[in-house]
Amino acid sequence: MKISFEEENDAVVFRVSEFHKKYESVLKICFYSQESSSYTKRFPKNTKYLDKIMKYYYDHAQDMFDQLGYFKPIPWDIALFDFAKELENKDINWWLTGSCAVCVRGIPLNPHDVDIMIDSSDVYKISDMFSDYLIEPIVDTNGWLTKDFGVIFRHARIDIASDPQDILDNPEPIDCGPSALANLEEVNWKGLIIKVPPLHLSLNVNKRRKRIDRVTKIEQYLNQIS
Repeated sequence: MKISFEEENDAVVFRVSEFHKKYESVLKICFYSQESSSYTKRFPKNTKYLDKIMKYYYDHAQDMFDQLGYFKPIPWDIALFDFAKELENKDINWWLTGSCAVCVRGIPLNPHDVDIMIDSSDVYKISDMFSDYLIEPIVDTNGWLTKDFGVIFRHARIDIASDPQDILDNPEPIDCGPSALANLEEVNWKGLIIKVPPLHLSLNVNKRRKRIDRVTKIEQYLNQIS
């Protein structure tokens, strides 16, 4: 896998090329744009810590993609624990979503990353705290599903998103939308109190994505506790 960077007007292009075909689906789920035989993402040239991020990306991008493709073990629990400990007693609102939010309840799934939601007002705080581990800067998405999005890679990939948009809860509410934010629950995981969405919203999103194995596990758990 070849990692390269180039300037383009007011942006810097992160380019992935010369990769094994097994990585193609991974790059697509990470919302990279296909350009001929390579995949790219663009970030503003004036992004804080960009030089540091580019070096870290160069050194660790393949490790990140290997985990996302399940080509290497994914220590999501270590990544989540370290992230949560780092933010313990800090004045930062955050919550866990995605498959890890199900796992911390004791339901065994197989996460390939950690999904964290924050308030957009805390983007700069998170960027400063984790500047040594940013592999994609946390930037304004200009109208995507969340206001901001970026990636930390520390033990495992940690997606950072802010301010979920209403469209996420259409046609029904799911685990990362405004409804989840308004109805967060708390779980005690490894001695840490972590905010997570209600489990029925995790069920909704897995039904929407037709992840039948996960749907079955969540439904079995809900039946056991009802």
